[in-house]
Amino acid sequence: MTTTLASLNILERLHRHPDAVALTTSEAAVFLRSSVSALESMRVKGTGPAYIQGGGKGVRSSNPKCLFEKADLLTWQRANKVSSTVEAAVRKGQLFASIYDVVRPEPSWKDERGQVVGILKQTIATVLARLGLYEIEWIPVTDALGRSWSDPTQHHELAGQASEMRQQIYRIDAGLEATKIAVALNDDVCQ
Repeated sequence: MTTTLASLNILERLHRHPDAVALTTSEAAVFLRSSVSALESMRVKGTGPAYIQGGGKGVRSSNPKCLFEKADLLTWQRANKVSSTVEAAVRKGQLFASIYDVVRPEPSWKDERGQVVGILKQTIATVLARLGLYEIEWIPVTDALGRSWSDPTQHHELAGQASEMRQQIYRIDAGLEATKIAVALNDDVCQ
């Protein structure tokens, strides 16, 4: 029995295309098992797969059609593989990977009153829009958390991430203390 392309569902048909085929945004969203709006949002933020956009000088359309090469979608998928929820959270900037991440100087936005506006992790468009409005200061995240912020929500979000790191440090301290107690008990038994 021969299988025809028409008898396959859309995802199977997309996977059977050669890697060099250009897919529309809708097709790329199906291929990635995402939504069109999520894919467009990633494109605007610069976090999604590479895409093709025609145009140039003299083109009348202000927003020409975007196309995605299947090979670029596969490359992007592979580059975003993670092996744990912690790795995924670190990649998204939702969790610190190590104590170094908390004490390493990071660029932060500071307003005219000296309040922290946020840690500079935005897209280039946001950075360009904020240049001249806020000063950029390189300080450790711990120092930024110890200052007043103009946006309490962002302050609490970042503090929550640091709190997780603090919990990990408490667990390490508890483990060290348990080891000290075990060694002391063992020394008492041996004497």
